Amino acid sequence: MRTSSASALRCMIWTVAIASLTACAGRPDADSLSTAQGISEAHREVAIITVTDRQPDDAGVGYTAKRSTRLHFERFTLAVPVTRQLSVTVPHTRASSRETYPVTKREIITSINRSKYEEFLIYVHGYNDSFQESLFRFTGIVADGYIREVPILFSWPSEGSVAGYIADRDAATYARDDLVGLLAHLRARYPDVNITLFGHSMGAWLVVEALRQLKLSHRDDVLHRIGQVVLASPDIEIDLFRRQVEAIGQLARPILVLNSTDDRALAVSRLIGGSRMRMGSVGEDSPVARQMIEKKAIQIVDLTMLPAPDSMKHNRFIRLAEILSKSEDKSGALARNGMVDLIQYFDRVDIAID
Repeated sequence: MRTSSASALRCMIWTVAIASLTACAGRPDADSLSTAQGISEAHREVAIITVTDRQPDDAGVGYTAKRSTRLHFERFTLAVPVTRQLSVTVPHTRASSRETYPVTKREIITSINRSKYEEFLIYVHGYNDSFQESLFRFTGIVADGYIREVPILFSWPSEGSVAGYIADRDAATYARDDLVGLLAHLRARYPDVNITLFGHSMGAWLVVEALRQLKLSHRDDVLHRIGQVVLASPDIEIDLFRRQVEAIGQLARPILVLNSTDDRALAVSRLIGGSRMRMGSVGEDSPVARQMIEKKAIQIVDLTMLPAPDSMKHNRFIRLAEILSKSEDKSGALARNGMVDLIQYFDRVDIAID
C-alpha cells in the first residue's frame, strides 16, 4: 500500500508539472530558423556559434532529436530588437520559450575562430529543449548580458518533450564524448584559450560528466584552460555530484552552483529519482555541500530570494544575468538583492565584476 501511494503521489506531481510546462503555447518550430530579409525594426545583431550532435532535418533547415555520429558547426546571426522587453520581467512564463528572433544569416563552418584575445563561453542547455528553443534562449541571454566572450551553444539531442525525461538522460550521456571533443578541439586550436563552461539543469550533469571524463583521460591540459564552471539549477543527485567532483579534483576556481531551494522542476526530478535530493535545490547547510565548500571544490549561491521568470522557478539564473548586465554598480546591485555571498566569491577568486 505504501508503494502504491508513493507511486500515485509521483504520478500526481508529474502530471501537475506537465500541465505547468505545456500551458505555454507556441513553442518555435524549425521554420523559425529560416533566414529573414528586410527587417525594418531597429535591432542589433547577435552572432551565436552552434555545435550540435543532433541530426539535421530532411529539409536542411533545423536539427532534430535524432543523434548524429559527428558534430555539426554553424554560425547564426540573429536580429534582437533594441526595444525588446527582458524575458525576466515577464512573470510566470517559461523563460524565453516563446520568444524568437529573426535569423538574418546562417553559415556552415568547419572550425571555431576568434580574435587574438577573445575568450569562449559555452552554454549547455537543459532537458526538454529543442535546438531552436535553446538557440533563442541563449541569444536572449547574450543580448541581455552584453556577453564579451565568443558565445557557443552546445546543443545535445534532447527530445524537446516533457515526457522525454528518461530519453533525455540517455541523450545527455550520448553527448558526453562530443562535449569533451569540443573542449579538446578548442584547446588544440587555441593553446592559450580561456573557457567559461555554463550548464543548466540536465545540461549541468552533462558538463560535470565531461569534466570527469577529461580527468580520467588524463587531459589536464584541457581542464587547465577552463577558467570557470557555472552550474545553474543542476539536476544531479547530490551524492553522485560529490563523487563526480572528487574525481575531477581541483579546478582553476571552485565550481559556482546557482541554486534555488524552491525549484519545482527539481522537486519533480527528485521524486522521479527515488526522493534523492538534487544538487540544484540544496543550501549551504547541507552536510554534503558543506564538505565540498570547505574543500574549495564548489561555491553555492542561493538565488531563492530573486523573482523567478518561470512558474517552475527553474530559470532564476536569467534574472541574475539581468542584474549583472544592467547595473553599472554590479556589486551594489548584488548587495541590494541579498547576494553578498556572490560578491565575496568574485573577490575570493579575483574576478572583477564592476
